[in-house]
Formats: sequence, structure tokens, C-alpha cells
Amino acid sequence: MKSESLTNEIDWFFYHLVRDRIIDKAMCVNIMDTLEEAGLIPSISFIIQVMLENGLYQDKSALERLKRSSVEEGRTGPCPMSVFAAPRRTVINPAAPPRRDEPAPRREPAIQRASGSGTAWLEGWPNLNAARDLKGEASRKLLDDFLHKARQAGCSDVHISAGAYPFVRKHKEMYLVPGQEILSPEAAAELNYAPLSDDQRSHFDDHHDLDYSYNISTTDRYRTNLLYQRFGCSGSYRIISNRITPIRELGFKQPEILEKLTTHNQGLILITGPAGSGKSTTLSSMVDFINQNRHDHIITVEDPIEIIYIPKGCNITQRELNHHTRSFTNALRAALREDPDVIVIGEMRDLETIEMAIHSSETGHLVFGTLHTSSAADTMNRLLDVFPHGQQAQIRAMVAESLKGVICQQLLPNKNHDGVVLAYEIMLGTLAISNLIREGKTFQIESSLQTGKNLGMITMEQSHFELYMAGKRSYDDTLPYIRTPDLKRQMDLREAGVASPTPAATPSAATATPRTAPEPEPPKKRGFFGFGR
Repeated sequence: MKSESLTNEIDWFFYHLVRDRIIDKAMCVNIMDTLEEAGLIPSISFIIQVMLENGLYQDKSALERLKRSSVEEGRTGPCPMSVFAAPRRTVINPAAPPRRDEPAPRREPAIQRASGSGTAWLEGWPNLNAARDLKGEASRKLLDDFLHKARQAGCSDVHISAGAYPFVRKHKEMYLVPGQEILSPEAAAELNYAPLSDDQRSHFDDHHDLDYSYNISTTDRYRTNLLYQRFGCSGSYRIISNRITPIRELGFKQPEILEKLTTHNQGLILITGPAGSGKSTTLSSMVDFINQNRHDHIITVEDPIEIIYIPKGCNITQRELNHHTRSFTNALRAALREDPDVIVIGEMRDLETIEMAIHSSETGHLVFGTLHTSSAADTMNRLLDVFPHGQQAQIRAMVAESLKGVICQQLLPNKNHDGVVLAYEIMLGTLAISNLIREGKTFQIESSLQTGKNLGMITMEQSHFELYMAGKRSYDDTLPYIRTPDLKRQMDLREAGVASPTPAATPSAATATPRTAPEPEPPKKRGFFGFGR
């Protein structure tokens, strides 16, 4: 087959034929070869005619629908999931000349291949498309084997989506799994449906969304989200560690600050950050520290249950949304009558949950909760802004009285991109912080964090700076997080090879070591889906 014959529209058309299992890849090549041998310029119309005349498929209306879809998709660029393995030159159909404003063709996704010890973990994964010919327990075993391989490789997330290559996340980077094919809708559905109970299947069929915890064993568990998207069923599997990380191994410079927070008998402690920032890990570490060092009753409300706690010094009651309770609000209202000492809220999503959490922290309970905010000031604004304007003065007073601490965190790739490091901001409920919250001056919180450094408080900017100075993050990765001119100056001096920022220790411009250009990073894995970026 001549690569010049394969236009964007034809490539997309063949992709749909193979995806819908109308014909296979070998037949696609045969059709193209047949048209070329006949001296015809291949087009979708000719391909449809060949298929109909040779009895390969009889539903002409279905083929015409695929043709219309392929023509539209062809205008966006080449198909990133081409069924033709050989590389090809992108050629626009002469009948449809390119527009001047047409975007440049997108490259096919580069699948990272194993080369050397650093990428050896990418080899030997089970082929998920085999699920097309499997049913029931066999499909579930294939899914389990793939998840086990991801766990052994140190991945954090696994994505199994129709119309995409299987891909995983490791050290905050995305990787396409080599040796895999684009998952057909049938294979993706078979795999993602395999672990579900009848009730879960019914819920997913009705709502097209499902959150649940997939428990292969007590030490082999996955937080799972299923959804329907354009190409079919998709599943995201977050690997839950079977070990609770001690507080002193989390990456905090002063872990004793977190340990001291767990000694409070009442109050509100918030752990915040974007998705995938390690909030659940920090929360479980603090709960486990209480479990080891106190003799209390702990009630958790989660969606779904992630870490399973083994009672040590405490009695622990774990409840899961939709299985053990209808909502966070119902569970928290009931918890006040269940004699708890510590209440753990998996996520503070709405006004009622936040209101119950604040009320519980005022009635003699130590309350832990999580929020998706990026700083201590943002956390206070989010906490207060959900309430009606007329209530905010009262809520500010309640939060100012009960707040014990806020821990904001980010997980970032390290300098060598072979692990992750923790950047964090810690705000403690000091008298100064309480006054700022009570008076609504949350914009001054960052200044108070800087002046409270001797108490253990730290800003996110200072944390990023310290990671760079410790050699854990590169200059270029750190610079976007630094706003203070003095910190930028210190970074520039260090990058230039100056041992000390003092004038006496500063070498002349002639002897200063120039900053070497950073090593090129491996290309980011993008474009896994029908429209790559």
C-alpha cells in the first residue's frame, strides 16, 4: 500500500470500521491494495462500494454515517489511532483542499518503549484487548493482572478507556502502555463491568457514572470511577496503598507539627490540595497516629472507603456513602449521637456538610476534613463563601474559634522525574490567624504565615524554594511558583554557581560558572483519545 493514498478521512474511516468490528486490520490493507492495483484513487466512496460488492458488510446506511463522521474528523487532522502500523505521510484529499486556517496535522501519540533499567517496568503488561473474547471471571482475572502489574510498577492510577490505548500515571507523569492496541468498546465494557455487582451494574446503567472501591483483597484495593464517554465505557483506578505511611515519612520538614495537631481534643483540622496531591495519604497518617497514641472512638465517613484501619488504641467505625449512609450530612448528624471523639470526613463538598463539620468541632469533637483548595487563604474563603451573606459573620466567629490548622499540599515530580516530592503550606490556629478570620481579612493570612515561621507555619512559596535549594526540584520547574524578588535572586545566584549570596563570596563575572541548560525532558504523553493534543 502506498502511504500517499491514505488520506486523513480514509484513515479515520478505517479506524471506525475496525473499532466497530466490521472488518479487521488485514482486510483494511487488502481493500487499499485492491484499489491501487485497479489504478483507482482511493476514496471512502470506493471503499464502501468494494465492501458492498464483496459482501463484507451490507448495511450501506451505517457505512454512510461512518463516512460523514470520518470526513468531519479528517478535517481536524490525521487519526491518532491509525489501524495502519507503517508510518505515513499526511496527504490531504485533492477533492478537499486544505483551508488556510486549518491547524497543523497532529502527530500520532509516541508510546514510550522500554529502554534500560529506568523504563523496564513498561514491559510485560497483559494485553487488554483479549477481553473481547472473554466473559465473566476470565475478564475479571485479566483486569486484576493488569492492576497488579501497575501496583508492582509503582503506578498511582490506571485508565482503561474505550477508543484509547491503556495508560497509567507514575510519578505524576502519564505513560501509554506499550504492546497494547486501542481498546474496543466491547473490550473496555467487558473489563470495567467485570468486578461489578448486580446493584452496581444497574446503577451504572441508569446513571452512567459510578464511584466504588474495588476490593480484590484487604491489601489489594482500588478507588474506582466508571463513566461513559464518546467512544464507550471508561474506568479510572486509583491504587490504594496497602501500607499507611507514618507522618515522619510523608516529606514534611517538621513532622512534629502534624503530630502535635493530633493531640487536640476538639477543633477543626483541614487537609487541602488539588486532586492527586496526597490528601488521603496525609489524612490516613494522622488518623493512624491517633489510633496508635490515643484511646478514643473514631468515626470516618468516606466515599468510598479507602484505607482500612486496624484498631490499635482506638475503636474505629468506618462508614461508606451509599452503602452505610445516604449522605455526609446524615452520617455527621447521626455521629453526634454515637459518642465519637474524632470525626473524619472524606470530603467537605457542600454547605450542609461544611456546616455540620464546623458544628461538630464546636461540640467537643476533633474533626478532620478535606477540601480542593490550593492555599490556606483560599481554604478560608471557600469555607466561608458557601454560606449566605447574612450568616458569614457568625460562621467566621465559629471557624476562628474552632480552627486548629490547615495543611495545603502539592505532589510534584522531582528533579530527575523518577519520584515525587511534597510541597506544602501549613497554617496554625494562632491568635493572630483567628483575628484575621474573624475580621474577614483572609488576604493577610500569607503575611501571618511568614511571620509565624518559628511556630512551624510555612507558605507554599517558601516550601517550593526550600525544595529547590535542597536539590529536589529544578530551577525551571520551581521558578513559576516564586514571586518574592529576594527568593528569585537567591535562586539565580545558586544556579549561577555562587556558593553564598554575600558580596564577599560572590565570584567575578569572568569566573562565575554559567548556568547550564537543563536536560531535555522526555515528551509528555498526550493525545491518547480520538482527538489528541
